[in-house]
Amino acid sequence: MKRRSIVPVLIACCQLVSCWHHRTGTAIQFYESNDYYSMNAWFNENKTRAVEEYMDDQIGQQNNTSFANTTIDGMIGLDDHTTFFLKKTPGHVKIELDKRNNTRASYRQIKSLCEGIKGVVK
Repeated sequence: MKRRSIVPVLIACCQLVSCWHHRTGTAIQFYESNDYYSMNAWFNENKTRAVEEYMDDQIGQQNNTSFANTTIDGMIGLDDHTTFFLKKTPGHVKIELDKRNNTRASYRQIKSLCEGIKGVVK
């Protein structure tokens, strides 16, 4: 009976440590398959503005869009018909591109964006 009550406590502790790690450290994960490309980056919240400026510079300006001071959780469509999922909060950016619904040029553009974000947050 005591074991059952300790499991939720252990889970909560793990989540707390994970949350703390993401607020103080940098963790970047890339995933690629035949159909998808994605990046999930956790970084110091102080670098959020630099990431937003980089995103504006790379894809925002030519699409008359700004990522500054925003929280985003949804699909983004660019003027060149590139579509991707973006989740952006202070200290976190997640980008997912479905290669089947985008051109090779779109894939290269988003992959380059993600690699550049890695350079900004490190």
